[in-house]
Amino acid sequence: MHEYAKSSVKTYEAATGGAVHALAAFEPEYMDIQGDGVYALFGGDMRYERALCAAVTVRTWSEKTLVPALEKKFGERTPATGFKIGIASSRILGKRVGVRGTHEPVWAGKAVNYSAKLAQETDRHEILVTERVFDHFKDNDYVRLSCGCDSISGTPTPLWTTSYSSKLPAGEDTVHLLKSPWCDTHGNDFCDAIQNGQTDRELPAWVA
Repeated sequence: MHEYAKSSVKTYEAATGGAVHALAAFEPEYMDIQGDGVYALFGGDMRYERALCAAVTVRTWSEKTLVPALEKKFGERTPATGFKIGIASSRILGKRVGVRGTHEPVWAGKAVNYSAKLAQETDRHEILVTERVFDHFKDNDYVRLSCGCDSISGTPTPLWTTSYSSKLPAGEDTVHLLKSPWCDTHGNDFCDAIQNGQTDRELPAWVA
């Protein structure tokens, strides 16, 4: 039992530490670790873009770096792990509560609660976002369509599927699911374009 407990601790440390490092590159306003999860708040200019790029980066790192490293270390004993990610948007009010010198901020607003609920509804290496978040990117070719490396013809394909959340209130329960990581070839370029506010790409005439 001691061996498994020690391995679990190291797994959590590797996972949360790597996620925090990935998120920090996109300059969130605040980050915190709760149990085996991490959450980050983004505000200011390009907050939607930075949040999405951070989420896809963590999702990509989860599948392509974290899990292979764990499989190499633990072999058949590797747990079925990987990050599940939710993104929501709302006004948030932060207030520090508790004993002076040790008190932590508490965030009032839908975004933290909704994003946590969405993460609970995903499988590992998936990102689920609210309608409000998705609507911000509905005309962004770098977000809604792949680079084309995922298709035999090289034609960009839709990246998102629409679904409904059983955990969000009626009227706010339309959600959108992303399963794809950053492409090994074009991921960095897409990430940079999204963060720079670019939305239009040269696409074949038949791609909607």
